[in-house]
Amino acid sequence: MGRCRPARRGHLRDIEVDQASLSSSADSRAALIDRAAHLADTVLAPVAEQVDIDNAIPDSHFTALARAGLFGILGPTEAGGSDVSARAARRTMANIAGGCGATFFIWAQHHGVVRTLRPSANEALRSALLAPLCAGERIAGVAFAHVRRSGSPALRARRVDGRWRLDGFAPWTTSWGVAEHFALAAETDDGRLVWSMIPATNTAGIEPRPLALPVLAGTGTVSMQIDGCMVTDDQVITIMDADRWRATDRRTASVGSPAVLGVTDRAVRLLADAARSSTDAVVLTAAGLRAELDDRWADDDALLTRVPDFDDEDIAVASAHRARCLDLGQRATSALLAASGGGGMDLGHPAQRLAREALFYVIQAQTDDGRTATLEQLRR
Repeated sequence: MGRCRPARRGHLRDIEVDQASLSSSADSRAALIDRAAHLADTVLAPVAEQVDIDNAIPDSHFTALARAGLFGILGPTEAGGSDVSARAARRTMANIAGGCGATFFIWAQHHGVVRTLRPSANEALRSALLAPLCAGERIAGVAFAHVRRSGSPALRARRVDGRWRLDGFAPWTTSWGVAEHFALAAETDDGRLVWSMIPATNTAGIEPRPLALPVLAGTGTVSMQIDGCMVTDDQVITIMDADRWRATDRRTASVGSPAVLGVTDRAVRLLADAARSSTDAVVLTAAGLRAELDDRWADDDALLTRVPDFDDEDIAVASAHRARCLDLGQRATSALLAASGGGGMDLGHPAQRLAREALFYVIQAQTDDGRTATLEQLRR
């Protein structure tokens, strides 16, 4: 994967954002979606293959996202966020994912931190970080995938001398070398989750270990060996019941990431472009995939209205939807490869990159429900 670069403190501090464009009106939400689509088409997609080859994301990508007001889509308006609906957020995310997967993944992890910090009772921490995070003046990452795993906690938190001591292993942390802060979840022996905000540099007790990934290698994704990292109370975002968090996460994660639909859209658009000078088979394939994509978005919209009230049956339905979206992404990118011929396997061609990104979302944010549904879809 790409090198672990030192965190870039203050690299976006001078960005000017049109605050009027960040209001929560329906028109502004539509404008955010449109701005994300325009940015993906004009800034991200044209160099996405080069980013993939170089394993490094240009700072200009993050600058463009910040200027477009896209770092605070899940933040409160009082902190400069745009507080968009789940539907608008997912459409915005899909657009960015369809432009450049590596840029999307770092940007998407940032939203997880904003969402975690937003309801925090730690007023000092919220006041210091929430507005800069929403503006994109600072970028943050998050490490919590280990909490989804069954068995004994991978990362433990113990109270020692008035502080929290963290010990264990966080197997998946994205944005190392880019983010200035990380929201880290660790579990106590009595079943609570301690969420803390740690700096990305000069943190004693944390050893990042780069992961060798076949896709999105420029995202600075590492595993973290954590031995005796001490966290003070003023760094604690929140402390919550671990089982309650897992129940909520199971519901929200079941719908899946909208990113694969963004990858699908990009592949179908490229396939439609190829169809203009190709065979009837390409034309028909592109049209059929576009119709399926529209259906998947309709299903997505319907599910989002019910997520907080999901029961086990709803989770199974949502997980099946996630599996169908993943299947569509793989078929769309395979179709683009088939239409592109041997040239589609060149590292400078979008077909091979999009195919690898579609595969990545099979395991991204995967739960037991999602894994089961994906395997059942493949058996069909």
